Amino acid sequence: MMMGIPGDNTYSNYAEANRSFWRQTVLPLVGRTARMMSHWLASRYEGNLRLWYDADGVAALSTEREALWNRVGAADFLTDDEKREAVGYGK
Repeated sequence: MMMGIPGDNTYSNYAEANRSFWRQTVLPLVGRTARMMSHWLASRYEGNLRLWYDADGVAALSTEREALWNRVGAADFLTDDEKREAVGYGK
């Protein structure tokens, strides 16, 4: 589907395939690369270096991010600090 082979390529199928590609292929590869680069560069920074990616910056995952914010925002039983932790931010 991502390669443009004709067939059952509806927009929703394409969008889901794109999100799946990012979640199951790109982000794990970037994560492994960041871990290896961190390990390699740590000696130059006295072990105080951690490289990582920002999944919130990936436009293809914006619908997932929006859905998470909507779910957490609608949870009236959570405090603001708990909501921040639920979406990946500190208190």
